[in-house]
Amino acid sequence: MFLCFDESTTLIVLIYIDDILITGSSPVQVASLVAKLNSVFALRDLERLTYFLGIEVSYHKGSIHLIQTKYVSDLLHRTVMLDTKLVKTPGAGRQNLSKFDGKPMKDAFHYRNVVGALQYLTITRHDIAFAVNKACQFMQQPTSAHWLSVKRILRYLRGTMHDGLLLNSSN
Repeated sequence: MFLCFDESTTLIVLIYIDDILITGSSPVQVASLVAKLNSVFALRDLERLTYFLGIEVSYHKGSIHLIQTKYVSDLLHRTVMLDTKLVKTPGAGRQNLSKFDGKPMKDAFHYRNVVGALQYLTITRHDIAFAVNKACQFMQQPTSAHWLSVKRILRYLRGTMHDGLLLNSSN
């Protein structure tokens, strides 16, 4: 990410492999940067942002809504959690996990992979941040109890997969 600030404007450039997102407070500065980059690189302007790195973007009455419905759906499909019972919270009440709970997992890679995907999801889903942070604490040696807590997060997501982050431009 590259940021440029001056007294009156902000310019933000996000780059991921061959995807570039350019935005800012001044349409003139954004257009100028795009023109300069286009003189050096072959660019394709996709106009208004609708999807970027698994994040769907929609606009409504001065607000921007960020959602990762497809990302959640793909994650639930990959973990075979599409048809599971729903829960109302991402974490169990007063459950305190420890590294000694449960039996060591045979496939720690799978645990790390799913928890990493959940970490990325916290960009738009702040409601799962605490539970995901707890799951991250056991990446080194996950157990069956830790996996159960991750499955609970996935069951919660299944019931709330259409939730996202609303950014109000007037704030």
